[in-house]
Amino acid sequence: MRVIVALAMLLSSTAALRAGEFAPREINVQFSGGQNPLNWHGRSVFRTFHFELVADSKHMTNWLPNTDAGLALSYSKVRQARSWFGYTYGDPNDHVRAETAFFFARHHWLTTSSVQPYFEIGTGPMWSNRRVPAATSRFNVSSQAGFGVTLSPQSDRPLMIGYRFSHISNGGTAQRNPGLNVHSMLIGVRAFRLKR
Repeated sequence: MRVIVALAMLLSSTAALRAGEFAPREINVQFSGGQNPLNWHGRSVFRTFHFELVADSKHMTNWLPNTDAGLALSYSKVRQARSWFGYTYGDPNDHVRAETAFFFARHHWLTTSSVQPYFEIGTGPMWSNRRVPAATSRFNVSSQAGFGVTLSPQSDRPLMIGYRFSHISNGGTAQRNPGLNVHSMLIGVRAFRLKR
């Protein structure tokens, strides 16, 4: 939790934010569920709540129109094999809590349509109360890419439905770094519009 609070404070105090480069526009709430394919380390199942602060960025708009920038804070419940050896020796699952903060960019197509496709990428640190995967590290970086659609984007409560791929890795900062490739489906809605 301290990592997320520190990143949020850092973002809110940047010169870019004060200069209007990053102008908050809306807050989205999302839920995703996913897992990595079963391997000899076992399987990790993620259930995650995401809180997104989406903003207009002058630099992003000039460089790539119809693209939002944002900061997402996520809380995950992770069920994973307790052992580095997965289920080989009959070890049970472990329950882990993880928090992630990541910056993202989301590009939209068909911006005047009632069904608006999007593609997104993002990355940021992840901190967990136990090692993810088992016997690796409590600190990881989660890099994400995804696609989906926004339904009724001009309404007060547009609905987002999509797929997200996440690669979770400690980047070699720990002795073991097998990484996780997590495939998730998500659904979300705009919770607040901060400006029109």
